[in-house]
Amino acid sequence: MKPIRRLFALALRRPELARRQTDEEIAFHIDARVEQLMEAGLSRDEAEAEAHRRFGDLARARQELHASAERREERLGMGDRIDELVGDARYVVRSLRRSPTFTVTVAATLALAIGANATMFGVVDRLLVRGPEHVRDPGRVMRAYRTEVNAAQGPQTYASLGYISYTLLRDQARAFDGVAAYATPGERTVGQGGDAEPAFIGYATWDLFPLLGVRPALGRFFGADEDRPPEGQHVVVLGHAFWTRHFASDTAVIGASIIIGNEPYTIVGVAPRGFTGVELGRADGWLPMSLRSASTTSNWTTTWNAEWLMVVARLKAGVTPQAASDEATHIHRAGYTGSNRSLAQASMTLAPISYTRQGRESAEVAISRWLVGVSLLVLVIACANVANLLLARAIGRRREIAVRLALGITPGRLVRLLLTESLALALLGGGAALLVAFWGGKAIRAVLLPDIFWASSPVDGRVMIVALLLTVTTGFVVGLVPALLARRQDLHDTLGAGARDSGVRPSRVRAGLLFTQSALALVLVIDAGLFARSLANVRALDLGFEPRKVLSIDLIWPSIGNLPPDQVQAERARRRAGLLGALEQVRHLPDVADAAIAVGTPFGNSFVVSLRVPGHDSIPDLGGGPYISVVTGRYFETVGTRLIAGRTFTSADGPGSERVAIVNEPMARTLWPGADPLAQCLMVFNDSLPCARVVGVVAEARRFQLREPPAMQYYVPYGQESGIGGSVLLVRPRADALRFAEALPAAMRAGDPTLPRLRVRLMQDAIDPQVRPWRLGATLFAAFGFLALAVAAIGLYSVIAYMVAQRTREFGVRLALGARGRNIAALVAARGLLPAGLGFAAGLGIALIAGRFIGPLLFETSPHDLPVLAASAASLVLVALLACLVPAWRASRVDPVVALRTD
Repeated sequence: MKPIRRLFALALRRPELARRQTDEEIAFHIDARVEQLMEAGLSRDEAEAEAHRRFGDLARARQELHASAERREERLGMGDRIDELVGDARYVVRSLRRSPTFTVTVAATLALAIGANATMFGVVDRLLVRGPEHVRDPGRVMRAYRTEVNAAQGPQTYASLGYISYTLLRDQARAFDGVAAYATPGERTVGQGGDAEPAFIGYATWDLFPLLGVRPALGRFFGADEDRPPEGQHVVVLGHAFWTRHFASDTAVIGASIIIGNEPYTIVGVAPRGFTGVELGRADGWLPMSLRSASTTSNWTTTWNAEWLMVVARLKAGVTPQAASDEATHIHRAGYTGSNRSLAQASMTLAPISYTRQGRESAEVAISRWLVGVSLLVLVIACANVANLLLARAIGRRREIAVRLALGITPGRLVRLLLTESLALALLGGGAALLVAFWGGKAIRAVLLPDIFWASSPVDGRVMIVALLLTVTTGFVVGLVPALLARRQDLHDTLGAGARDSGVRPSRVRAGLLFTQSALALVLVIDAGLFARSLANVRALDLGFEPRKVLSIDLIWPSIGNLPPDQVQAERARRRAGLLGALEQVRHLPDVADAAIAVGTPFGNSFVVSLRVPGHDSIPDLGGGPYISVVTGRYFETVGTRLIAGRTFTSADGPGSERVAIVNEPMARTLWPGADPLAQCLMVFNDSLPCARVVGVVAEARRFQLREPPAMQYYVPYGQESGIGGSVLLVRPRADALRFAEALPAAMRAGDPTLPRLRVRLMQDAIDPQVRPWRLGATLFAAFGFLALAVAAIGLYSVIAYMVAQRTREFGVRLALGARGRNIAALVAARGLLPAGLGFAAGLGIALIAGRFIGPLLFETSPHDLPVLAASAASLVLVALLACLVPAWRASRVDPVVALRTD
């Protein structure tokens, strides 16, 4: 603690500090005289006695010097102190300008490390620290989860609840200050004709806004009288970004009308800037929850099975989430009146709003938290590297420092001068770090976290404060050890022997710093390899279809909720005919290999309808379902699902033809073990319809998650379904799907100008949110691992190169006495490889220990994966060899004559 206290006292001027510095100077001169007398042959006791005798009356001298120092402090004004600091700054600038390579290397190293930490702080600040924008005291806002026990899958947790569950909690719970519900914003069409554009519109109960404690930026939020089921008033609260973009921030927008989904809505307010509710995704507007009845069943407020609301509650002060969960469970079970046994026995849990829909912390959040630690490790590696470079620089300037000490500079002033230099380097790096944070933050937002709405710049005030704190702290940390070691050198040895590195302690310190860099760099490289292996496993996963080769096209029709009942069926028939016409049109495009229509797609919509299997009293529960999909011919060829037995649908399978079905392999194995599934049939929709003959068995296609148990799935031809909708057009291009997607809408409209707006997406887009955690981890861990590797290599090379420069005369003498060049090269290489090798061993041990914590974040990858460990260690060894190779080669080619002449 003493060096730290001394550090913070350097910039202050106090009488006691002046007296202490005077005592240090007296002790320094006496110690120097003692060393000289001991070299003359005296013992230490004799030398100390003689030094004190020559000094004279020590007590009197100390008293006079104290008085002189105190008088100087009294005369020294603020202007003199500023002049002194300005002089130090000018000296530092001149010194750094004389060594541009050193300055750029140190500043760039710190810029990358500080910038990486500032970038990750900006990400984690949005995901974890700050919480949703404008939400008051977000730590007390909890999301309600429902957990049911499934016989086949065990406990299953869902974030969606029914309107009845919401009203029970709202009216009966005493643990909350408020309960509200919302539906996650989804894409809707805003405007008409050529002015129409997609927007993300959500639904909310009127009490959501007061529960969150948010205030409108303009106008007001809708109230209870405008949100009364089954039909609320057509009012809308616009999102701030949408208002700015669509209405140019016009304050006269209140009371105006806007078309959403072909229906007019009155604008009553504008949400504050950055407000997206409790979600972090984009929200362009909010409608009353009561209007949701236009797109759901008419009895959604009285049906237990209509579970699509997200329910949030604000805990009362002093109430724990566990106590609130117990009360919510009791209310749910006591109020349930349905027939679903698992739903009747469901338990309720209150958890933070940052959790996923499955009631767990999201993988992005968990990995981001790890990445903060990783970025700090990168900063530690960079600090070790820069401290090593500064230490080598200070040792190279030992003669200069010795001359300054001999001329009377106090040790405290010397430390301050060297710390000023390290702070100047840190400030240069910190300034460049803001650029790194800006570019890095934009890249992460766009590529790795595109679903999150970012209201502010990657470098906002909070990020700048963190970057400044890191810069100042780093400047002190990297300069402290070199500065303290520089003030403790032997003047006689330094001035007599030159600037060669004859000290033992600096060499040990540099070796320790190399050890630290090597160990931490290996840990980061191993973690990067593990996440890269996880990402490769995700991409190689057999999903049962080929999402990267198939386009999903939604035809965005206007809402039919405002049409008279007698026109609804006619409009649906017209749209069905339009979709079939679009299918035929797309199939004839030269760049299309296959196309089909589907209702219910993987990682999209899923449906469960009435199903009875002859010969079975009940259907076994296997991972939910059985799920139904309605598809046209060539569907399986289009999406790439493999046919196992029988046949697929053809154009002859449709309305009026024999009722047929295709089942997936888990369904065939579960329902008819050991029997031929092609001899079976299914009673789909109701018993009055003919039994659908099973004509084919296909491979299982994942429905919802990358990791999920087998589920039963069956398919019926398009036109033989009843009561389900949500058709999408699937297209398999012959060439690159993404490139073809850009030209497809224009090609389709050229054939049929009456088509509505088309939304074209790659099927992979629906899967990417689940792949994103491993992509985030692999990308950033790899970036940080490469950065740590580069910094460690630069540090190792710099230290070895400096050591060679300092020992040039020694190597010349060795070569003159008969040493071989390869012996000199081996000696130099060993000087760098020994601490690096010890660091690699320590890093491997740290990585093995940390594997138990990082293992849950990996995908089908062991944290002790031997190929990854071996490859990471080999890469570090190779980098260390390359870093030592050039200095070793130079040392082996030293000319003895030149080396001895230049000493």
